[in-house]
Amino acid sequence: MKKNVKIVASLIVAALLMNSCGTTEKSMSKEKNAVVASTPTEISVTANPEFITIKEAISLFENSDDAPTIAKKYGYKLTNNYEIYRLDKFSKLYYKNCRLAKILTGNQYEDYPKPLRKGVSSYVAFKDGAIIIGVFNQAAYDNLVQQVKAAGFVLDMPGNEEIYTNGKRTIACYEGAKTVRVQ
Repeated sequence: MKKNVKIVASLIVAALLMNSCGTTEKSMSKEKNAVVASTPTEISVTANPEFITIKEAISLFENSDDAPTIAKKYGYKLTNNYEIYRLDKFSKLYYKNCRLAKILTGNQYEDYPKPLRKGVSSYVAFKDGAIIIGVFNQAAYDNLVQQVKAAGFVLDMPGNEEIYTNGKRTIACYEGAKTVRVQ
């Protein structure tokens, strides 16, 4: 019986000690809890000269007639009607430092373009209502995301595919595939 009383007493003491540990400040003033509205800051990002910039992609989205000029500037090659078997279909696909996937039938390919070891590999795909920029290394992808933020886009929906918006245009960044979709 004495053991049970000692155990209960020691548990009560331990609970009181644990409850008393912590900060001595009981409440914070309203000024400390107030959320300060953050003002957007100008971010300066140097675009990678090896592939298309976000500003050029937005320009292409609004006027696709400029595509041959921009493709020539970066050294992109063109293939029309690039279809990934049972997955995706692009009306135009510009690619650089890539090889096209194995062709299955007609204009249906096995997969997205594959990177080569030389230079920065990238592709620009035109799909209904979107332009997709794909890169194959993390540094190039991070540069594209920084360009999105520098262009005034704000994170709207975080997640597997992060959605950025500026009110009239939406850009989705998918790190898993290292793609940026302008729509």
